[in-house]
Amino acid sequence: MPKRHRALAGSFFNRYASLPRGTCRRCGCKVQAAGELFCLFLFLLSGRLSPGQSNPSPQVSAAGLKAGVQSLFAGDFAKAESVARQQLAANSQSVEALVLLGRAQMAQGRYPLAFSSLRKALDYSPNNIEALYFMGKLASALSQIEYQRLAQLAPNSGRVHQLMGDSYQAAGDVDKAQEEYRAALAIQPDLTEVSLELAEVSRTQGRFEEALKFYQQILERTPRHFPSLFGAALCYRALQDNDHSIEYFRLAAEADPNDAASRYALGAALMQKQEPAKAVEALTAAVRLDPSLQGAYSLLGRAWTMTGHPDLAAQAFEKARQLLAQELQSRQQKAKKAVDAPNNE
Repeated sequence: MPKRHRALAGSFFNRYASLPRGTCRRCGCKVQAAGELFCLFLFLLSGRLSPGQSNPSPQVSAAGLKAGVQSLFAGDFAKAESVARQQLAANSQSVEALVLLGRAQMAQGRYPLAFSSLRKALDYSPNNIEALYFMGKLASALSQIEYQRLAQLAPNSGRVHQLMGDSYQAAGDVDKAQEEYRAALAIQPDLTEVSLELAEVSRTQGRFEEALKFYQQILERTPRHFPSLFGAALCYRALQDNDHSIEYFRLAAEADPNDAASRYALGAALMQKQEPAKAVEALTAAVRLDPSLQGAYSLLGRAWTMTGHPDLAAQAFEKARQLLAQELQSRQQKAKKAVDAPNNE
């Protein structure tokens, strides 16, 4: 019993020491006439109103959870769920027990209940790795169920072909992915995500004219669609159409005021066109949004030099040098860790 509680008990006992003796009906001990109240006082202090209400020790909880996990691995999902509920009866906020309960419910196909259990675990511990992992697994299972429902309800819809295309793309089969995407657009031409996927695939494969057609289809419906504006600008740059690349990089920068890459690319295109004053504006905006752009600082230094500002140019070049040194140091540290790792195992 803590020291403070012992002092309280002593004060209570001294106060009632002169009262007649009796027998406590709670525990059977010989105490003063106020004995029952005194024994109840001690039970309250020690947190043990009755033996059945005592909290399990950490060792007991760990053993119970281990038994539940073993039941889960053995395929006895009902037993695992029962163990989890026993643990929760003792401690309703046990994140480990809630995760075990959720896993057992998932294994039995009771997904809504599993979601509720894992949601409670994350309410108590938002960064719990196990709860986050199994919530992700559950979300994947639920999405697959919905996809199957969609395929059954509308097997020839554009969305189903899109899902098939996504599956092929994830598996690395780009040709079949494109077939499914084209089939999706033939049925539902307004699927922006599908047009964008086809545009990106075409661009990365060097088919820039084809990619531009898909980008333009999107921009006809959504003129400020940033991925299409930026992708089109990259295509025009690859085709050495500097005027159009500048136009689309500028439109992309306007569409997303917080994007540094479009301003960096715009500055580079303006430097290529020998327009350093305009490049200064774009590159200054780029490094303000992302101070880690070492290449942008180098271009900015050149632009300041060409516009007759040697002091500002020197500052930009120095910043580029510092960032390059930091990058080299980071690479060396990673390389050293990679070399030392086998020796530390």
